Amino acid sequence: MPAALSVLATVKLVLLTVALSLLTVAPAWSDDDLSSVQLFNGGETELVSASRSPRPASQTAENITVITAEEIAALNAHTLPDILYAVTGIQLEINGTPGTNTNIEIQGSDFDHVLVLIDNVPINSLADNFPDPGSIPAQIIERIEIVKGAASSSWGSALGGVVNVITKMPQQDRVIDGTVSGSFGTRETVDGRVEASGTVDRLGYYLYGGKLRSDGLSPNNRSDLKNLYGKLHYELPVRGALTLSTLYTTKESGLNANISDQKHELVSSLALQLPLENRLTLDASLRTHQNDMDMFIVGLPFSPLTASEKDRSSGGSMKLSWLGESQLVVAGVDYDHVKVGLRGGLFPGEISEAANRIGLYVNDTITAGNFAITPSARFDWTGFGGNRFSPSFGITYALSENSLLRGYTARGYSLTSLNRADSTEKVWTSQLGFESGEIPYLWLKATLFRNDTWDVLSNESGAIVKERQLKQGGELELRTAPLFNTSLSTGYTYIHASGGNDGAAPQYMPEHTLKLGLRYRDPSQLQAQLTGYYIDWNTPTGRSGGILWDLHLGRTFELSDSGSVEIFGSLRNIFDNKQYLFALYKNTGRWAEVGVRCHF
Repeated sequence: MPAALSVLATVKLVLLTVALSLLTVAPAWSDDDLSSVQLFNGGETELVSASRSPRPASQTAENITVITAEEIAALNAHTLPDILYAVTGIQLEINGTPGTNTNIEIQGSDFDHVLVLIDNVPINSLADNFPDPGSIPAQIIERIEIVKGAASSSWGSALGGVVNVITKMPQQDRVIDGTVSGSFGTRETVDGRVEASGTVDRLGYYLYGGKLRSDGLSPNNRSDLKNLYGKLHYELPVRGALTLSTLYTTKESGLNANISDQKHELVSSLALQLPLENRLTLDASLRTHQNDMDMFIVGLPFSPLTASEKDRSSGGSMKLSWLGESQLVVAGVDYDHVKVGLRGGLFPGEISEAANRIGLYVNDTITAGNFAITPSARFDWTGFGGNRFSPSFGITYALSENSLLRGYTARGYSLTSLNRADSTEKVWTSQLGFESGEIPYLWLKATLFRNDTWDVLSNESGAIVKERQLKQGGELELRTAPLFNTSLSTGYTYIHASGGNDGAAPQYMPEHTLKLGLRYRDPSQLQAQLTGYYIDWNTPTGRSGGILWDLHLGRTFELSDSGSVEIFGSLRNIFDNKQYLFALYKNTGRWAEVGVRCHF
C-alpha cells in the first residue's frame, strides 16, 4: 500500500508540474517548438509502416508508438530493452545486465505473445515463441515502431503486439562517415562499437561491429555479446532499390547461479522496392533466420542438464500497394519453411518438426472527409498451430487539425509452444483512443483497451490447463514542448486482469506502470535525460520497491566541419531500489558507466 500511494503522489506531482509550467511560461513558446507535439498530418510527413500499410499516423487506428534515433541516442542504450524500458504500455520482466535475456510484455500480455522483427524479419524462436531483444544492439537502430494490441491481421502470430526494429540506412551525402565509441562501467561492463557508412554512385553501405561484456551487474548475471551487421542499398537505374542486410550475433550469458546459455543467431534479408505504373508499388523480399541455442543447468536436484534448440526459417514476402485519390490497398503473401529441433532437457531424446507456413493478407485504408476507415484480414496456414483467420477493423476521425479519435478491434493469435498439439492462444482486442496537440504547448494521448484472451496455457497444481483471461484498462501519455531547452514526459498504464474459473486476478500481472522523463538539451550540445520507471506487479514472490531512476548525460564537442567528440555517462537505478517479478531474477542495483563517442 505505501508503494501504491507513493506512485499516486508522483503522478499528481508530475501533472501539477506540467500545469504550472503551462500557466507561467506560455508566452515564451515559439511556433517551432510546437512541431514536436503536433500529430503527423499530410502527404509529406513520415509514414508509419508497422501495420504493413504505410500511412500517416493520423490515419492509423492501431495504438502505435514510434521511437526515433534522437530519442534512442539520449538514453545511452546498449541493446533494445534499454530503449523499450522507457515506452508507455510496455513492461519488462527482467531488467538485468545489458545483453542478457529480457521478457517483453505489452499491456500485460505474456512474453510469447509479442512479435519482434528486424526489418520485417521475425526473430521469435520456433519452440516457445520467445524473442531475444537483448541481442539487438541499439547502435544499428534508426527507429522502432510498436503496435500495442493484436496485429495478426498484418503479421500472423502477434497476439499481444509487434516491435518492428528498423535499422539505419547508409549515409547518402558522403563517401565515408564513421563513428567509434566505447564505454566502461561497474563490474567490468564494457561496450565497444565501430560504424562506417557512405554512398558511392548508386551503392550505399552501412557496417557495424560491436562487443558488449560484463562480469554481471547481478550475481551470476554475466554477459558476453558480439554483433556484426551490414547493409548494402543499391538504387536501380530507372526506379526502385535493392537492399541487402545481415545481422550475426554470438552471445554467452548467465541467468543466475544455476542457468547459463550460449547462442549463435543469423538474420538476413534481401528486399526489392519497385514502383510500377498505375499507382502501384511492388515490395518483395527473401529472408532467413537461424538460431542455435544451448542452455546449461547445474546445481539443482535433476541437474546437470543440457538443452539445445536449433531453429531454421527461410522464405519470402511479396506485396502490392495501390494508392488512389482516397484509398490505399495493400495485398500480400508471406511464405516460410520452418524447421526446429529440440534435444535434451528434462525429457531425454530429440524432437524435430518442420512445416511450410503461408499467410495471405489484405489491408485497406479508405478516407472520406475527416474519416479514415481501415478494414484488414489475414488467413494463415501455420503448420504447427492449424489454420487461422485474423480480421481487424479500425476507424479514425480528425476532430481538428491536431486532434484525433481512434477506434480499433481485431482478432489475433500466437503460437506459444511446440511441445503441445494445440498451443495456439487467441485474443479479441478492442481499443478506443484520443490524441491531441490542441492544448497549447502540450501533446497528450489516451487509450482505453480490452484484451479478451482464451486458450491460455496455465500451470495449476502441477497440471497444464487452458483458461480465459480478461485484461482491460487504459494508457495516458503527456509530453510538453521544450521550455528553456527542457521538456517533460509522463506515461501511465493501468491494467485490471481477471481469469480462471473464479475470475480472480491472475498472479504475475502488472497493475500500475508509470514512466517519467525529463530531458534537457541546449545549443551548446549539452544534454541530460532523467527517466523514472515503476511497475506494480501482482506477485507473491517479487517486489515493487519504488521508482527506478536513471540519469544520462552527454556533451558534444565539434572539432571541425567533419568531426566531433561526445563525452557521455549514465547512472542507473540512482537510489538502488528493488523492483522485480521473481526473487530468482532480481533487477540490478545502482551502477554507473562513462564513455566517449568519436564521429568523423
